[in-house]
Order: sequence, then structure tokens, then C-alpha cells
Amino acid sequence: MENENQPIAKKRSWWNRKVPVRIRHHSRLIFSSVLVLLAMAAMLGSYRINPVVFTHQSEAQATNSRFNILGRVDLFDLESAHSIEISISDENYQTIQEDYLANGLKTWVSADIIIDGTLIQNVGVRLKGNSTLRELRRNSRGWSRRDPMSNASFSNPASLPLLISFDKFEDDLAYQGREELAIRPARNGSANLNEALSLQLIADSGQVSQDFTWVTFQVNDSPSTTRLVIENPDKRYAEAIGLGSGILYKSRSENRFRYRGENPLNYETDFDQLNAKNTYDMSPVIDLLKWIDDVSVEDFDEELAEWVDVDSFARYVATQDILQNFDDMSGPGHNFLLWYDLLDENFTVISWDMNLALGNGNFLGGFGYGFGNPLKERFVRSEVFQERIQAAREELLEIWTFRNHAVRSLDRLAMSVPFSDSLNEEQLLRDVSRTRRNVQFIR
Repeated sequence: MENENQPIAKKRSWWNRKVPVRIRHHSRLIFSSVLVLLAMAAMLGSYRINPVVFTHQSEAQATNSRFNILGRVDLFDLESAHSIEISISDENYQTIQEDYLANGLKTWVSADIIIDGTLIQNVGVRLKGNSTLRELRRNSRGWSRRDPMSNASFSNPASLPLLISFDKFEDDLAYQGREELAIRPARNGSANLNEALSLQLIADSGQVSQDFTWVTFQVNDSPSTTRLVIENPDKRYAEAIGLGSGILYKSRSENRFRYRGENPLNYETDFDQLNAKNTYDMSPVIDLLKWIDDVSVEDFDEELAEWVDVDSFARYVATQDILQNFDDMSGPGHNFLLWYDLLDENFTVISWDMNLALGNGNFLGGFGYGFGNPLKERFVRSEVFQERIQAAREELLEIWTFRNHAVRSLDRLAMSVPFSDSLNEEQLLRDVSRTRRNVQFIR
């Protein structure tokens, strides 16, 4: 029998049942704030506000822009076929050619582009590269090299290594959340499988990499070519890599990684700062370079962990060694990205530009650039860090050799490569075979 003295439970309102206590207690403040924001939005709706963003955000936030073109299919979906067509006026194309051949300038010009059927007008286009563009000068002057890095020639604009910028002439324009795309250099009969596989293996090991895809590529009425396309590091890339709050710097080919004094302007030819430009500058990098310039061997070993994520750097060094990347941070192009973590106040080195990996750069005898990087050189020479590097090497080899992962990845990627006027099935099979031979040591 029920207790007659038991109090009858009162039915709680929807507000009390569904809304947490903390919110109910502060409801007046919350509602007042919302009303104020709505009033401000009504008054300031015609004004554009550009926030400075340098923290990691969700994918939806990272792709947010004033004009973000979604396109018809994900450009970096390797299961789909992709195409890029660029239309450049004769005048603009002549500007690209003359400025580079006369003065070595990579001049931006306006062009229209069609990506997977989506037309985008007034896009920025310029030459991209260093060693490969030296080949362009040789080819344009009728010189020849045995086994050149690329077959780039101004007589065939679809052969050129190019950088595409969606927001160069249209403020805050992005395609699928990306401001820039890099059309990678290629030799005839090559699909750049070595670079794509390297990027895939880096990503598979949990390191920061870049998205890539293959396209059939045309410029004006040129014959079609098969080209590898890679997302180019920019401020949105800095937000999307998932390393937290920080600043991303991109090394330039002239970079010797040397201390040049306290003035940030002294480093304009060494680094490009890709994000947080209105909030931070080159000061963290300058401090690192000054420390490397002054520090003794003993203090380097003892203090490096205060400046650099040592385990991550060991993986970077081991990665470049295993993949035989001729042109990493200590190579002729000084290719790498440098991430500064604002919370931990240390640096992470990120791989960039792997087109000479997997034995593809062994034929080179140098292109007049300086080799070496004092950070990497001192790290590799130090007996203190040898164990870390060896442990990283064994970890990577275990990942890449498990169930023949590297070779299986190569075969899977090859199935995504489209044929074109510059690449047929026989040539692709030769490229796969050549790359597979270079992968055999990853065992």
C-alpha cells in the first residue's frame, strides 16, 4: 500500500527539465547578450569584419570565407576523375614568359580556370619552382640535359609548373577552402608517383603532409597533360593541420637558416609567414636562429628540447633519409615548413616539396644553390640524439613495411592517374615500375 503521506511529485516545466541549471541561473545575462548582439548586427550589417585567426579550427570553420566555391566534386578525392583548364590571354602569357626569361621574375597574371566543370574567373597564375625553372631557361634556349627534372617549355604552356591563387585578384576567394594550388613539375611519361607516394607515406605515419590529386591539365588550346596537383601551404592550411595555436613559416630557396640580426626585414628572402601576420612576426624564428648561432655543442644537446619538438624532428630527419629526399631542409631548395607552437613555445619541422624523393633526385649534380642547414646538421652529428633518430627510423619502417604497405600504396595510387596526350598506359606502367624499384629499400 502506498504511503498516503508521500508528497505528490510536481510536473516540471520544459524549461526546468531541458535547460541546465547553470544556463537557467544566467538566463537573463545570456538573453541580454543575445539582444545586444542582434542590435549590433542590425546596425553594423553593412560593414565587413575580418578577424585574425591563427588557431586550429573545425573543417567547416577552416573552409569559411567570404566566397568559398564548393565545386562539383572534392578535388582531392582520388576515387574521382579530375580536370583543370586554364585560359590565359596572349598578352598575359607573354608577360609571364618575358619577365622570367629577362629578369627571373615570377609575375602574377589574371586567368580563367575551369576545375572539374566549375568556371572561376580572374584567378591569379604564376610560375612556381626554382630548380625546375632553371630547366625551363635551358629548354627555352635550346639547351638539353640528359634525364632533365622536367620538360617544361614556354612552347607548351601545359608543361609549366604553376601556382594558382584564387584570392590574388579577388579578395578572400577560395576553392573548397583552399586559396592556392600547386601544379607540380613533371617529365614526359611521368606521373610524379614518387612525390605522391612520399606524401601518402608521410601522412600514414601520422606526420603533417599535404593533400594531392591528379588532373588532366590544359592551358588554352595546348595538348592535355597529366599533372599532380598539391594543396599549397597558406593561412587556411595553417589552420587545418591540427597542431593547435601557432604560426606557420615557409622556407624560401634562398634561405641559409642563418642569424641576420634582430630586424625581421632581414629575413624576407628566407621565410614567408603564412598566417597571423597582423599579430606576430618573425621574432620566434629570429630567436631560434640566434640561439643556434651562439650555442655550444654541449648546450645544444642539453637545450634543444626547449626550442624544438625533438621527437617530431627525429621523425622528420628519419623520413627524409628513408625516402631519400634529395631536397629537404638541407637540400638545394631548402624546402621545409616551420611551425611555431604558441603554447609550448617550440618548433616543429614539416615536410614540403617531395618531388625529388625516392631516388628521383640522385641524377642531379647541384644547381648552384647552397646546401646544408645548421639545425639539421648539428642534430644529426650529435651522439645524444642518435638513439632518437634510430628509434624514429625503426618506427617508420615498421609502418611502411607492414604487409608491404609502401608497394601496395603505390599500386593503389597508380589506379588514380589519368591518361592524357603526355601520358599513356605504357608510360604509366614504366613509371610505376621505376618507382617500385626505388621503393624496394623500404623493407
